[in-house]
Amino acid sequence: MSSIAAPVALKIPLLLTVAYSNFITFTPPNPRTAPDEQSKYSTAKYIVRQVRPPWVRALEKTITQSFIIFEVATILATYLPSPLAERFLPTLAWRPATSALGVRLTLPFLVGAILCAIGGIIRILCYRALGRHFTFELSLRKDHRLVTDGPYAVVRHPSYTALIMVTIGTLLCLTGSGSWLSESGIMRTLVGRLLVVAWAAEVAWIPIVMILRVGTEDEILRKEFKDEWEAWSLRTPYKLIPGVI
Repeated sequence: MSSIAAPVALKIPLLLTVAYSNFITFTPPNPRTAPDEQSKYSTAKYIVRQVRPPWVRALEKTITQSFIIFEVATILATYLPSPLAERFLPTLAWRPATSALGVRLTLPFLVGAILCAIGGIIRILCYRALGRHFTFELSLRKDHRLVTDGPYAVVRHPSYTALIMVTIGTLLCLTGSGSWLSESGIMRTLVGRLLVVAWAAEVAWIPIVMILRVGTEDEILRKEFKDEWEAWSLRTPYKLIPGVI
């Protein structure tokens, strides 16, 4: 393997990490809650309660995973030449296939991959800490209890912190210089630009909604758990980032 191929090949396990972190982050660990369990959040705006319809979440996940698959396939086809690769590579490039050589490992990509990896781990810890109480819809389950240990002893909304990390990391990995989206030429086509801009806007919208959600969730939990929530908020004063916010 050449000195050029070696570092580029390192993108493959990192891209698979990004893919897994996205899958974990945007796949509900529990079924949708019943309407009566969402009733205490009924006054909140729909976009805050639901974030986005399930079909939009599924479409966004599919597009994200497709971009990752295309980049992995481009790297393999470029640096493991074969008759099949020679036929396959031009279908991944909207400009000359040699442009795929521009797919490379960059510092923004590494930062993004680290954010995705850490965010994915935190998200898993949150799923385990909350168990059946973790739902994508704002809701209070029957026999709901206030979880204040594990990652919830560090900040009050660690799952949102994790989601924001994965979202920012994904955008850094998949849209920056050296990515398949940047080097393939797809952005030179009208359909490609519209698809990528719509996907990136939808992905970037998620952290904004999560930040809006924090206040609504805190208020309902404070009313529901009263002194228990007040004691937790004193022990864990930060919402998303320790020492910052």
